[in-house]
Amino acid sequence: MRFTNGNVILAGSLFLPPGSGRHPAVVIFHGSGPQARDNSTAHWFAEQGVAALTYDKRGVGESTGDFREVAFPDLCGDGLAGIEMLKARGDINPRQIGVWGLSQGGWLGPLAASQSKDVAFVIAVSGPGVSPGEQMIFYYGNQLRDQGFSESEIAEASTLRRQVWHYLATGDGYAEAKVLLERGRSKPWYRALQAQADGLFALSESAILHDPRVCSRLWFKHEINYDPTIALRKLSVPALFVFGEADEFVPVGTSVDIIRRMLTESGARDFTIKVFPSADHGIRVAGADGSMPLAPGYLDTMRDWLRKRVE
Repeated sequence: MRFTNGNVILAGSLFLPPGSGRHPAVVIFHGSGPQARDNSTAHWFAEQGVAALTYDKRGVGESTGDFREVAFPDLCGDGLAGIEMLKARGDINPRQIGVWGLSQGGWLGPLAASQSKDVAFVIAVSGPGVSPGEQMIFYYGNQLRDQGFSESEIAEASTLRRQVWHYLATGDGYAEAKVLLERGRSKPWYRALQAQADGLFALSESAILHDPRVCSRLWFKHEINYDPTIALRKLSVPALFVFGEADEFVPVGTSVDIIRRMLTESGARDFTIKVFPSADHGIRVAGADGSMPLAPGYLDTMRDWLRKRVE
């Protein structure tokens, strides 16, 4: 099936539960990167009696456009366009259309609910309560930890990254960033920073601080300081937040504290936060045989939560 958001054509699949009538539904938001439609998750929802729309991300599979050319919050509009399409169908209950998202999709779900009254519920899996900048500093810090660097060294490296990113995103703090760069180059952890995926610290100091192509990246202009608490404060529909305790990408404890505080202070009446022990970013745990099954109770938690809130 096809639906549009502006001049972008999204190609996807709609999984319907058995039986006639108007079904509750969910739109599946993507994680970061080139994500195709998530048929497995959509099929699971349909088995629970919830229709599920999953689609190829912009520029992936059969969808047009390019997700790399827009800041990730703009992708929220693609999911909302999917909701509009579902509302027009005779086999969908337009008052019971929710959203489900993993990782980056865990930011987009609450954002969608803050932008549209058509979102009836939110399920966010491994959705950070911190900004993308802080989430990535946590992730890069874990990489250094895995390489054997001490906590003090990780703190030094994170301070450098945070200050340089702050300057590139805002134009403030040039002198501080320059000093930290000069000091950092002599540190044993700097070579590890140079090898990290963003490639920023593999550039010369002059390029980092003065090349306009660096600070013009979408990451610095529109993404790094996205504040998820703005959408969380507006969240009034039933919401389920799921995390894995051993997530190396997301600061789980901090995220849980922020989400709970934002929703409590805003007066949200129906929210649930569940953290699964030993589970990773995808809510999977290591099996004794080397397999990575879903954490025990994860699907049951979503199933029971849904049954109490949709018909």
